[in-house]
Amino acid sequence: MEAPQDIAARPPFSPSAARRARRGLHMTLDQVAYGLAAFRVAAGPGRVAAWEAGTDRPTEAELLALAETLWCSPGELMGAAGALREHRIGRRLTVAELCARIGLPPSRYTAMERANAWRGDSRSTAALARELGLSHRDLVAVAGSAAELEQLLAETVRGRPKAQLSAVTGLTGLRRGRVSAALTGLHREFAYREHLALSWTSGVPGTRPHAAATPPPATPAALADRFWALLGHPAADPGASGAWSR
Repeated sequence: MEAPQDIAARPPFSPSAARRARRGLHMTLDQVAYGLAAFRVAAGPGRVAAWEAGTDRPTEAELLALAETLWCSPGELMGAAGALREHRIGRRLTVAELCARIGLPPSRYTAMERANAWRGDSRSTAALARELGLSHRDLVAVAGSAAELEQLLAETVRGRPKAQLSAVTGLTGLRRGRVSAALTGLHREFAYREHLALSWTSGVPGTRPHAAATPPPATPAALADRFWALLGHPAADPGASGAWSR
């Protein structure tokens, strides 16, 4: 029996996406297992069923073979890519193949991938962004700074936008004026939502809202989505002095 830590080290996997892809092709579990064997992956129908049930997860090699068998991309089976490894797998690249394209020693790249902390100059970062199809938001994520940015955005909407401006500008590497406008817009939208919530409770904090639905909670992920939308979902700028250039 495999140790929990071994399974946790595998790529993310969406059981529902795998089920949907298989059923869309009208394939049985046995047929999927047969297809995997063509890619030198020995996984019987019981193993495939465990993946779809969420009680087990495929390894990187199994995931790639499954994507080929189900005629879909690895990214569809993983869900939204965030970490460096997920982007690489989503492009069907091995570590050796990616390193050959971006001009880095595999040992150095592997250490960064394991830590999800990309660090590189403008040339290597530009090559990485090109090969993995990264946006500027993705650059922040593969540098391991997505959670830190979400925390700064949460503090922004609770306080004053200017208080977090320098930190957010340093993480993203974008122009200060552009970041300032996005943070100000985010803060204003959050303040308006709070005003609506109070109006639905007769203006009395702590009371239950009226029948009308309250605004959805400003989760860290939702704040990040809105922040990048206010920035216009910028393309990757490898030459910017963001978290990846620390």
